[in-house]
Parts: sequence; structure tokens; C-alpha cells
Amino acid sequence: MNRLRNNTVENVKWIEVAGIALLFLLTPSIIGLPAIIYYVTSKRRPNKTNYYTFFICIAAYIGAVNATKHAGGDQINYAWAYLNVPTQGFIGSLKNIYGYRVAMGEKGATNISGEFMNGVYNYLGYYLTFGNYSLFIFLYSLMEIMLILMGVYHFSTQLKSPKMVLICGTITMCFFYMYFNLMLQIQKQFFGQAIMMYVIGHYARYGKMTKKTWIMMFASVFTHTTNILFIPFLLVKRLRSKMNKQTLMMMCVLFALLIIMGPSMAREITSSSDGSVLGYGLSRVANSKGLDDGLGGLDFTHPRVHVLLLPLLFVLYKKQWKERKSMNVTEQFLMNIMLLLILAVFAMFNQPTAQYRYFMMFYMFIPYIIPYIGRSLKERNLLLKGFASLSMGCFFLFFENIIWEYAPEFDIIFFSPIYLTFGGYYL
Repeated sequence: MNRLRNNTVENVKWIEVAGIALLFLLTPSIIGLPAIIYYVTSKRRPNKTNYYTFFICIAAYIGAVNATKHAGGDQINYAWAYLNVPTQGFIGSLKNIYGYRVAMGEKGATNISGEFMNGVYNYLGYYLTFGNYSLFIFLYSLMEIMLILMGVYHFSTQLKSPKMVLICGTITMCFFYMYFNLMLQIQKQFFGQAIMMYVIGHYARYGKMTKKTWIMMFASVFTHTTNILFIPFLLVKRLRSKMNKQTLMMMCVLFALLIIMGPSMAREITSSSDGSVLGYGLSRVANSKGLDDGLGGLDFTHPRVHVLLLPLLFVLYKKQWKERKSMNVTEQFLMNIMLLLILAVFAMFNQPTAQYRYFMMFYMFIPYIIPYIGRSLKERNLLLKGFASLSMGCFFLFFENIIWEYAPEFDIIFFSPIYLTFGGYYL
């Protein structure tokens, strides 16, 4: 039996992980990246320690590249919220999760934000990183990716031959340019979802919530309110079980109607609500109709949308319609989430900003989508290797064309992650 296809808890040898990760951080990336990939692929049956070592090293590399980014767009607000910590204190950090106006001497918020967990991360992060913003971004990015991948690991314990799923899924997602390009631009949304992705992966494996995952679920929602959408999947057991086609279609119709009517319903509720965090979340929904923050709605004809949308629709059709009876409950749970999430995206035709932001949630579902494209294990693994190679290849090939400013491409290839983090690139 494959060592992963069970619910037995396997301990991680953290000293081994730390030793290899430290060596990776000190090694030029042109050597370290191939070495860590070989480290995990060369093992016939990698254990949890091997996988976690691989996860941490890949996440550390992405974090190190992010640490060289010059703040731009929405990141300016987030950077100032971090830098303002010494002057505004803990409560001020909970109120002012956007920091630019306060930094410019304007009056800050008077109430604690509905997404106050970002203030907690800034406050703790500031003192843990000694006010070094580059180090904060390195650790923030590393933690975000690790939360996602630990959730994928839980999910993969129920798969047959998960080795290539974990290795190639990690590379494909982490180097996927659409995800990387926005990690610090919409960092609240991505970090909040990363927390939820761990909860989803854990729940997919065990079918129940624990004290830890309940806390993480609430932390996710209070990091970014969009994650409220996932809560029903964790509360309604029926959404984790197999359903016949009629029940599935009825659920889809009702869900789509709820999304379409959501802004009007929320507006009625918030007209008499107070300034609580629940009221904040409902107000975001109520004001989403017609809201366009510059990102606009989705252009479903654009190739960058097709890159993710077409494989997603193919997998959903294949698993939910053709192979529905052969899925286990873990797979059914993830397929139900992805099906209703894409329905929500389609139903948000009058909510352009929400539509685009919910579609971006699928970036973190990449490791859950690509394993199901192949018809056999051999074909699946071949495709997974192709996706991983394409994702990493495009990352380096088009790195200089990313709209944000990072360290030169030469540096991210030939310098070590530790040098990128502390090399003084961020100004």
C-alpha cells in the first residue's frame, strides 16, 4: 500500500528539514532549485519529511524573490501598515490595515477593521522581523505557500500514487506567473485563502473539523471576507458526500441564484446593522454590484483566462458527470467546492470586481485540478511533468516582463535566497 493512502499521522523530522532548508538558502538558486527537485524526485516513495523539505525550499525561493520587490499598487498600503506598527501600536494596527493615509499624517480609522487579522500579522511580524520589511515579506510568502501545500498534502493522502501530484503541483502553482504576479498586490485575499486552503485540505482528509481548524477558519474570514463562501462546505456534511445528478443540478441552480441575489439581500440586512465584523462583511457584499476597482470583470475570451478555465471545466465535467460514481468522498468534496466556486464566478456578471477576485481563487486550486486531466496514471504523470516544466520555464522566460519591479533576473538565478532576502533590493 502507498504510504500516503491512509489517515495515519506521520511525524516530520524537523531537524533534517531545517538542515536541508538552511543549505538551500545559502546555495545559489541555479544549483539549489535543481538539487531540491532531484532530492525529492529521486526517492521512490518520499515520506512526509521529504515532501515538507521540498515545500519549504520552493516556498523559500518564491519568498526570497518577493522580498526583492519594490512596493507598488496596493502593496504600498500594506507596506505602510507594517511600517506604522511602532507609532500606532497594537490597537491601531487592528484599525488601520491600510497604512498609507496614516503615514501621510491623515486621520486613521476609528473602528477595528472587519479584517483585523491583518493587523495582528503586521504587529507580530514587525517585532519578529525587527522591522525588516524584506524579511517580513520573505516569511509572509513562505507561510502563505506552506499553508496551501500542507492542505494539498492532506488531500493527497487519499490519492493513488501521489508523488508526482505533490511535486509537480507544487512547482506548477508556485511558479504560475498569474499567481506570483499578484501575491503582494492582493496579499490580504491570498493569505486569507491560503489559511482556508489548509482547512479545506484537512477537512477533505478527515471529514471533520478540529479546534485548530475552527480557529483557522475564523482567522481566514477575518483576514479576508471573501472566504465566507467556503464556510458552508465545512458545515454541511451533504456537500462532502456523493450526490445524484438531479440533486447536484438543483444545488447548482440554487447556489447561482443566491450569488445573483446576494448583493440585494445583504443591502437589506446592512441597512440596520451595526459596525461589527459581520456587518463589515455584509457591506462588502452589498456594495459589490457594479463595483469595479480597476481590475474589471473577467474577459472570458482572453487566453490568460483559458489557461485555467478550460482545464477546470474539463476536469469538472469528467469527474462530476462521467466518473461521479467512482470518486471517493475526498475527491467529491473538492469537486463540489470547485463546481460551486466557478458557478459563483459565472453568476457574478453584475459584480465585476468580485467576479475577478473569486476567479483568482482558482490559482490555489491548481494542485487539485491538474491531477485529473490524464486518463491513466502514466498519462497523468507525463502531463504533470509537462505542466511543471512549462510553469517554471515561463516564470524565468518572462520574468523581466512582469509589471512590478524585482531584482534583476540574473540575480534571482545566480544568487542565493538568503542574499536576495537581505541584499537591500527593497527601497
